[in-house]
Amino acid sequence: MESHINQPMVARAFNSAAADYAHYAALQREVARRLDGHLAFTKISPKRIIDIGCGTGFLAACLRARFPKADLLALDIAPAMAAACRRQIGRRRLPWQPRRMVLCGDARRLPIQDASCDLVASNLTMQWLPDPAAMLREMRRVLAPDGLLLFSTFGRNTLCELRQTLAAIAPEHAGRVLPFPDVMSLGDLLSQQAVQLPVTDCDRLVLTYADTTALVRELKGMGASASAIRFRGGGLGGRKLLRQLEARYPKNSERRIAASFEVLYGQAWHKPAPAEQRAGVIPILPA
Repeated sequence: MESHINQPMVARAFNSAAADYAHYAALQREVARRLDGHLAFTKISPKRIIDIGCGTGFLAACLRARFPKADLLALDIAPAMAAACRRQIGRRRLPWQPRRMVLCGDARRLPIQDASCDLVASNLTMQWLPDPAAMLREMRRVLAPDGLLLFSTFGRNTLCELRQTLAAIAPEHAGRVLPFPDVMSLGDLLSQQAVQLPVTDCDRLVLTYADTTALVRELKGMGASASAIRFRGGGLGGRKLLRQLEARYPKNSERRIAASFEVLYGQAWHKPAPAEQRAGVIPILPA
C-alpha cells in the first residue's frame, strides 16, 4: 500500500484548500456521515475521542453530537484545516464540560500518549499518506483497552474513469492517478495490527460534473491535486492534456461526465499486545 506521495506537498495543498474546502467537500461530508453511522450499531461510550486528519471538522462535529460527554481531540497536518476545525467544534465554556482540543500534527507520529483514546477515528485521510501502515500503527498505539478503531479511505476503483481515459490517451498517463488499495489488502493490513474483530466493507459513490475542468477543479478544491492526481506542468499535465481528456472522457445522456469514488471502511477493537498481556492488561469486548 506504500506510494510515492509527497507528504509536505500534500500538507501545502490542504492548507491552501482550507478556505474553500466546504464548497468542494460534499463527498467528505457524506462519507463522514456514513462513518458516524457505523457507530449507531456499536456499544461504546468513549471518554476520550481522537479524529485524525480532521480537515475542517465534519467528522469531529458528528462525533461531538453522538458522544457529547466525551473529550474530543482533533488533529490535522495542515494548520489552516486545524484552525477551521477549531472554529467548527468550538471550545468548552464551563470547567465541567468535555474538553475540545485541536492540534496540528502528522498522523504517522501522533503527539499523544499510548492507550489514551477510547475511540480512534479518521475520515478519508489514510490515502494521502506515503505509508498508511504507519498511520494504522499509530492509531493502534493510542487506542485504549476496550477501545474502537474506525476509519475510511479511498479504494482501488476511485477515479477509475479518469484513469481509463488517461490510459486511452497514452498508456503512461494512467500512472498520474495514484493507486489505492482494494478491500482485501486493506483488511490484511488491519489484521496485522494488534486488534481483534477486524471488519472491512465498501461503498461506491458516483458524482457527475459538467466537464473535465469541473472535475479537476473539484479535486484541487478538496486538496487532492497533490495526492490523488500527479499534476505536472500546470493543471493535469497542461492545457493540451485537458483538451484530450475532454474529448475522450465518456459522457452520459445529459452530456455530463461521471467520477467514481470507492470508499473503504475499517474497524477493529483493541487487542492486547504480548507485553500488555504479560502486564495483565486484558480488555473486555463489548457484548
